[in-house]
Amino acid sequence: MNRKIIYMLSAVLLLLTVSCFDNEGVIAPKVNNDSGVPNSPKPANGTVNTDDFVRLEWKCSGASSYTVYLDKVNPPVKIIKSNIKEKHADVVVSGVGEIYYWKVVAKFSNGKIKSSPVWHFSTSNSANGMPGYILTKHSLTTAPPNHVLMLFQVTDRVNKGVDNLLLGDFEIFEDGETVSKYESQMNITKRQANPYVIKTVLMLDNSTSISDDANSLQLLKNAAKNFVDNIVTQQVVALYKFSNKPEKILDFTSNKTALKAAIDNISRGFATTNLYGAVIEGAQQWRDIVNISNIVQGSMVLFTDGNDTQGSRTLNEALAAIEHKKVYTVGQGSEIEPEILHLLGNQGAYAIDNMSELNQVFIQIQEEIVAYANSFYWMEYASPKRGNYNHKVELLIKNNPIYSSAEGTFSSAGFYDPAPGIYVNSSFVNPSGDSVYTLIAGGNPVELRAVTYGGDKTPVYNWETNSSLTVDVLNPPENSEAKIYAKSSASAGKVTIILDDTENGFSKALTFNITK
Repeated sequence: MNRKIIYMLSAVLLLLTVSCFDNEGVIAPKVNNDSGVPNSPKPANGTVNTDDFVRLEWKCSGASSYTVYLDKVNPPVKIIKSNIKEKHADVVVSGVGEIYYWKVVAKFSNGKIKSSPVWHFSTSNSANGMPGYILTKHSLTTAPPNHVLMLFQVTDRVNKGVDNLLLGDFEIFEDGETVSKYESQMNITKRQANPYVIKTVLMLDNSTSISDDANSLQLLKNAAKNFVDNIVTQQVVALYKFSNKPEKILDFTSNKTALKAAIDNISRGFATTNLYGAVIEGAQQWRDIVNISNIVQGSMVLFTDGNDTQGSRTLNEALAAIEHKKVYTVGQGSEIEPEILHLLGNQGAYAIDNMSELNQVFIQIQEEIVAYANSFYWMEYASPKRGNYNHKVELLIKNNPIYSSAEGTFSSAGFYDPAPGIYVNSSFVNPSGDSVYTLIAGGNPVELRAVTYGGDKTPVYNWETNSSLTVDVLNPPENSEAKIYAKSSASAGKVTIILDDTENGFSKALTFNITK
């Protein structure tokens, strides 16, 4: 063959070979002209210096749902979103100059699936400490007459719960148009008004390096008992000790007296530390559940003064056990391995110099556990949409430094206008509200929230008083909420008061059955 032709062919082959790689040496994905294959990624394939909050976007035609993979290995194996309808997914990535690989698998109504190529991007070469709120939608559903309910969560960039947001911090859109919070009777509730269980595994190292020092053991017990004293409503704790093996002392309970008595009974352990086995055992004690009717969120708080000396389980086994679960680790002493505790403590790892610091660290961890639980919000509103149509709802936080939304679609089929009037404690499961309540003389109040349907003015409510009742009116000037007590001097029997919407001319009778 002519030498000139050989050189030309070699050059073409070299060009073709180089074109298969991007400038970071990663194989570039092949172009696919099938619009049913997820395509046109954002950030574009090979993007560098991305923020630590990234919205992954793509295009695709005809698919019914998508599953998104994101990982530091190629091809990615970790699923971060399953069966979503939206063509985007918000993610938080970590590390400086880290390469992340991602792909999207599209599922079609006929059961077929089509996978995108593997794309990649890399994080910034400098740490980013910007603030910002990240919203995650967990569920969206509807109920008559026209109620839409969304369960969502708000976290910061390092997955810590954001629990201090109020109704006025949010704005909601339907099909891109603002929905009035007043006209829609929008309401936000938190865990205490909804089914929620916080499960906490307290895992304490009682190996001889701790238990042979009476002062250290007592400081550990004091910190653990103080942790128990600070548990909140809807929280249950399981107590474990570990040295040669993890041992359950007390199963999940909210009984503080029983927990503290069990802590006091922790005695000398063995001269070996089965740290990885303790992590694995603790992680098996709960299963996280998140849906509108039931939330169970668990975490493990583990204290140790050393590394794993037993070797019966491996670090990789422990990391696999806690992959989707929240763990806090606290280590003290010269024998701990901070890097290992950091890997195991995926929600927080603390190294303390002496045992006297443990109490404050346990308090901080408990505060974070509660904040995470309170970062779940139930948003409910009455939609103005009617007819058998699908609508997109999008929830945002005002003045959020980053763009993040909780969004989904719902059908307005069957939606109708409720009868004009005042509704008290109307909810997703009880849209008509209530008008009869039970009170114990001298006991706890009932909390009432009034809304008006069918009025053309901003409602202002007047709650009638009664000699048997104490009526604490809230939310001036609308006076839409009240706490009502039966006085300790009240006689058993029925008491009725009238609630007026003075602006719209509506009235409602409220009856209270008083018992002694």
